[in-house]
Amino acid sequence: MKILIDTNVVLDIALNRRPFVKQAALLWRLAEREEVTACLSNTSITDIFYIINKHAGQEKARAFIADILDTFRLADIDEEGFREALGTGMRDFEDAVQYVICTRNGCDALVTRNKGDFGDRANVLDPAELIERIKASGA
Repeated sequence: MKILIDTNVVLDIALNRRPFVKQAALLWRLAEREEVTACLSNTSITDIFYIINKHAGQEKARAFIADILDTFRLADIDEEGFREALGTGMRDFEDAVQYVICTRNGCDALVTRNKGDFGDRANVLDPAELIERIKASGA
């Protein structure tokens, strides 16, 4: 299964945000063991660095980005994708960009804690739903 992990899930790990860190860390381990192909949008990297740097300093931010690059595949977007995101009708542009990156990069699911922000779009799951789906498939 190929998944796109939303920025908020990665930040749950980086900032040890409870109670969300437990499920986020499990997803990270699944990615490390290559039980899922976990992608992160290239647009998320600088946001993650900025937020970690602000809360925990540059050294931790750099180390965490290095870990991301070792664990996740980066999924990108081009001008046409940004235009598609503008046309989705989604209120939050950043979420629209994440969704377009997910679909354009052939991901089976977008994993986020903010499912409601994506409306009723297909294959948007919260971490618990994805974990249950993986368990049900016997992986």
